[in-house]
Amino acid sequence: MPKSPLTVAFLRFIGLVAIYTLSRWVFFLFNAAQFPDPNVYVWLQGIRFDIVIILLLNCLYFIPYLLPCSFIKNRIFRKVEDWLMVIINSIALLLNLIDTCYYPFSMRRMTGDIFGFIGETNNFGELVPVFLKDYFYMIFIWAGFILLIIGLIYLTNKIDYQEYNFKGKRLWLQIPVRLVVLFLMVTGLRGGWQYRPLNVAAAAQVNGISHAALVLNSPYSLLSTLSGERLDHKQYMTDEACAEIFSTRQTNFTTGGFVPPVTENVVLIILEGISSEYSTYLADEPKRMAGFTPFIDSLAQHSIVFRGLANGQQSIEALSSILGGLPSLLGTPFSQSSYATNAIDYALPKLKQRGMHTMFFHGGRNGTMGFDRYCKLAGIDDYYGLNEYSGPQSDFDGTWGIADQPYLQYFAHALDAEKQPFFAAVFTLSSHHPFVVPEPYDQMLPHGEIPMQHTVAYTDLALRDFFATAQKSAWYNKTLFVITADHTNFKDASYIDYQKHRYVVPMIFYHPQADTIFRSQRIMQQADIMPTIFAYCGFNEIFTTFGRNAFDNGAVHFAVNRLSGMYQLYIDHYLIEFDGQQIRYIWDLASEPNRTPLSAEEVPEIAQYEKLLKSIIQQFNNGLLKNELR
Repeated sequence: MPKSPLTVAFLRFIGLVAIYTLSRWVFFLFNAAQFPDPNVYVWLQGIRFDIVIILLLNCLYFIPYLLPCSFIKNRIFRKVEDWLMVIINSIALLLNLIDTCYYPFSMRRMTGDIFGFIGETNNFGELVPVFLKDYFYMIFIWAGFILLIIGLIYLTNKIDYQEYNFKGKRLWLQIPVRLVVLFLMVTGLRGGWQYRPLNVAAAAQVNGISHAALVLNSPYSLLSTLSGERLDHKQYMTDEACAEIFSTRQTNFTTGGFVPPVTENVVLIILEGISSEYSTYLADEPKRMAGFTPFIDSLAQHSIVFRGLANGQQSIEALSSILGGLPSLLGTPFSQSSYATNAIDYALPKLKQRGMHTMFFHGGRNGTMGFDRYCKLAGIDDYYGLNEYSGPQSDFDGTWGIADQPYLQYFAHALDAEKQPFFAAVFTLSSHHPFVVPEPYDQMLPHGEIPMQHTVAYTDLALRDFFATAQKSAWYNKTLFVITADHTNFKDASYIDYQKHRYVVPMIFYHPQADTIFRSQRIMQQADIMPTIFAYCGFNEIFTTFGRNAFDNGAVHFAVNRLSGMYQLYIDHYLIEFDGQQIRYIWDLASEPNRTPLSAEEVPEIAQYEKLLKSIIQQFNNGLLKNELR
């Protein structure tokens, strides 16, 4: 092998590809349950993304070696280049390892909104020691990767090109060689010879959205989304045709034939991370995660229950979907986007016009994830956070805020002081990492196969105690209770059908005086909650939403969200993955796990479904771009 600077650069490039591939294996081994049976194309596509980020991060190293100049033989220059390679790639690999730990919570690779999350999580400094304690072993894995990089540099430095000649006839040979290498580098930076450069959405084109995070690497995902989400104007069809297929103006408030009891108040309970799969009554067979929500199970059997699906995978995404009717179709949470201050005709101000006092309660620090700011934008009158909590300091869980049992008691008593009618939402927080259950409940409650199940049992007990207190109140019998969750959390679970259950959350409508109870397999997404509340309460004010009244038998019911650049439409028993231009995958969720994608010919309604999804995307993008969602 010739002793040239290009030889050293090439060997280091190959070595870095191998190290980054090894970090992907670490990511996979710690999260294997989420990526069933990845095929060879998943790994090859992953290498493609690694090549892009390696060339991008190390361009200050590789580009000088393309110049036929003698300064690259300078020992000081080489030392600087060596340390630059160690530092930059160590940071990149650290991002991969952070995602290895955090992926079970976020269910996606790190994106640019991580900095907004850090800025809006007032207790981030307290969370860092908790994660370091739980994942201390990652420090040693990271140290191992750093040693591999140093070893790669040490070995390649044995190739001494000090005597390499850049002059004379050799120079004329060097120029075309370096031009070829430059062409290959540009090709690598683009991710190949395809028409458009590689992007995040391409990660889902190999084996569907279920393996996209395995294909991606964290530094690529982070850097490619740093500039925030830039919405593209969409024109799949005329605006008139678009509105005919799907209207963002909610006008149908039918209850489908039943007559709800008199309702003056609404209490919306948003559970932290609690999937329907933890409930014996709500879970699909074989119910392997279930058995930890006895109170929710009993309440659901006296309620109206739908097949609930979240519009996103993070708490920060949930409020804009639940309160604002906006599914998570941006690459960043709506509340952190540049469109958050758009003039949107939300539902909550309509309640205020009816004389209802609107409130939001959360036991976390005021400002956490921008909840208080978005509540104000959406039309909430008063926000109650940790600052307003009047209980003892011992109720603080040490990490996130006030534990669920005392906080829900505080919530119940706060409602006693309210004048009817009112709308009050409460967001729990205990069923979250580090999964702390306070005494004496820690010893009393069952432990499951994963820590999350123990905290789910605690939140369920807190709900039981809340209802026991609330039913003594004057407002109780005239109140509609709606129970849902912000997203799912299957941390450490090894047997989840993620295609089917990644977004499944409770959708329970309970009224103490209701005669009508039923369980429906109709899909109800988070964006449907406010229209359905209006229908139940007999309200008929028109507002803007991407949701539907779940009681409307004439409407098409679906759930829509976006993950790793791929739009997802859940409709009937299908999951449809759409990259913005064409349908990539169709999955039949009624089939067994490890399912194979369907062809368009196997789904007679596929053209109708595609038009629906395009209509939603077009109105979402263009409505936000033009500030016309009003």
